[in-house]
Amino acid sequence: MSIRYGARPPVEQVDHEIDATKAPIATEAITVTYLTDPDIVAAVLPQPLVPAAEPIVRVSLQRVAIDGRPPFGSAVFAVAARHGQLEGDYPLFMPQSTEQSVIGGRETFGEPKKLGEITVGRDATAVSARVSRHGFSLITVDGRITGDLPVPPDQVSTEFYFKFLRAPDGSGITDPHLVYGRYHRHYEVFESIDADVQLGDSPLDPVADIAVREIRSVTWCRRRTVQTAETAMSVPPEWLLPFVHQRYDDIALLAARPEPASV
Repeated sequence: MSIRYGARPPVEQVDHEIDATKAPIATEAITVTYLTDPDIVAAVLPQPLVPAAEPIVRVSLQRVAIDGRPPFGSAVFAVAARHGQLEGDYPLFMPQSTEQSVIGGRETFGEPKKLGEITVGRDATAVSARVSRHGFSLITVDGRITGDLPVPPDQVSTEFYFKFLRAPDGSGITDPHLVYGRYHRHYEVFESIDADVQLGDSPLDPVADIAVREIRSVTWCRRRTVQTAETAMSVPPEWLLPFVHQRYDDIALLAARPEPASV
């Protein structure tokens, strides 16, 4: 009898998250790019990251298909940042609609993923997307396709992650590292959207604090992506400790929220 919890032979000791992201990931996405205040971006970046030249925020709401898995919803809420001469995005919020996507991304790459409810839809030229968690509506986009845009050339973009765990004795965090996530993208469709964008408030996911000052673009795309990653450097725990709440929910904040006013 085979004991499935027992040790596996070397041929079966495979990180399937790495395998999955090496195959092209098919994605349909609504992406909102906007400007916020420079001091807001500076406030949310742990060392050694620093703000990019412009206080740009990118919000991608995605319908993702990876070979061998049912399609799932994914979102990335990120601010533009820089490490040395390398420009990239630092995600503050990466909700996913499946447990498998959350665990794989967090434990393999250090992505700040959380379970959430995500829908992305298109009917002819009408598009819509929703992100919510714990009963809070966080991101809402409603709009219409207004026309084709030039399809971007193949490109590689970078996201910055911090890979760490909480220490088991409650003394802080263990072995933090800065990780470069590389996204090798091939675009197939790229269209402009005229949209209304709303950010909601939540004690756990305060995206509303990242104020919208000017919307630069709202687009629809279909693309294929290969994801790779590398460890860039070790990071002193004290650089990250003030920002651990970005990744881990403080459920006490939900218990402390006021009851709805009676009518």
